[in-house]
Amino acid sequence: MMTLTGCQLFQRQPIEVEPEIIIKTEYEPLRIYQPPLPAEIDLLDVNWVVITEENFDEKFAEVERLLGGDFVIFALTPDGYEKMAENLQEIRRYIRQQTELIIYYRNATTESEGTTAEDWLSETPE
Repeated sequence: MMTLTGCQLFQRQPIEVEPEIIIKTEYEPLRIYQPPLPAEIDLLDVNWVVITEENFDEKFAEVERLLGGDFVIFALTPDGYEKMAENLQEIRRYIRQQTELIIYYRNATTESEGTTAEDWLSETPE
């Protein structure tokens, strides 16, 4: 008759109790670099001279005097001027939308919420 006994008969190993696992969650605020805005746009004045049939001779002499004898004309049709004005409005729209995106992400990555474009632009150093 054969008796079966487990491995415990030959090896006695102490039973190890696993240490208690403690989970502790700590929240660290998100710190993302917020770059300053670029410098404001500093536009230069543009002098427009409107030349018509009635004032051509007078404006021709005025422009020649301003340019030291050279005479150059850059002309826009009324339709071209209108398109230029629409293009400037499109650039303005694009810049405003980009500003809103920047404000959205700045609010999402900082603790201050509800900042408006005017508040944010006034807080941003130049």
